[in-house]
Amino acid sequence: MADARTEDSTGPRRRPQQLLLALLGTFVLDRREEPLPSRVFIETIGDLGISEMATRATLTRMVNKGLLEKRKDGRVAVYGLRGNAERMLRDASKRVRSRSPFTSADDTWTLFTFSLPESRREVRDQLRARLMWAGFGCLRDGLWIAPGTPGLDTILVDSPLAEALAESGGFVARPLPGTPMAAFVQRAWDLTALRAEHESFLRTWGTDRTPSGNPVTELTALVADWLHLLRADPGLPGRYLPEDWPSSRSADTYWAVWDRLETAAYDAFEELISTPARPVP
Repeated sequence: MADARTEDSTGPRRRPQQLLLALLGTFVLDRREEPLPSRVFIETIGDLGISEMATRATLTRMVNKGLLEKRKDGRVAVYGLRGNAERMLRDASKRVRSRSPFTSADDTWTLFTFSLPESRREVRDQLRARLMWAGFGCLRDGLWIAPGTPGLDTILVDSPLAEALAESGGFVARPLPGTPMAAFVQRAWDLTALRAEHESFLRTWGTDRTPSGNPVTELTALVADWLHLLRADPGLPGRYLPEDWPSSRSADTYWAVWDRLETAAYDAFEELISTPARPVP
């Protein structure tokens, strides 16, 4: 069995950690305090083409990263969320649970600038990855921009990246008349690629989709794909986007599928975790 699934040449490629985080954020965060046996993760994302070996290896990496805590319940390995993962998932849930996550309220922008030498390339790469997750696009080397006022403190908290604060700064600004914001948006974000992400999501979860029969797996995949799309599209102001921008259709599709799956998925998840666990190494 493959370690990731591609539905078609343009369909979603879901990695094990993306799926595990989606499962944890959907079924565990603020809902369960008890750790889950490894079989719950293996069975759920196994239906999405992720091998047992890949799932176990990813769980181990997440433990090593401080995202999960592992212990034994008898002979069964169980995993629970640690503080770092809880904060990360709770912060992401603000947009995940929004009915209009792509809508920018006004023309306020956050600028973030930093300067790190080549000798600190690993820290620089981590910082860039976190900025992209928070909705920033690169305007030019060392200068990033994001719509609205994303929390910069959450980007650097509890991380070696905190040391970068001494060489960085964030500012909230509004464009002056005559500022070519549409051109800046096109420079910071690849709008063609961004539209393609929306279209891929709509193809995957549109009205023609055939349900898998397992609502836990379906909801996990839905949230994983939604998180991927939210990471790609930070919610750019519509006045700077091409006509017929698909973000509202993506949001409508997500919530239509969520509302259809929610009750059945939570019921099925409770049944899954109540099944007697098999001993695992």
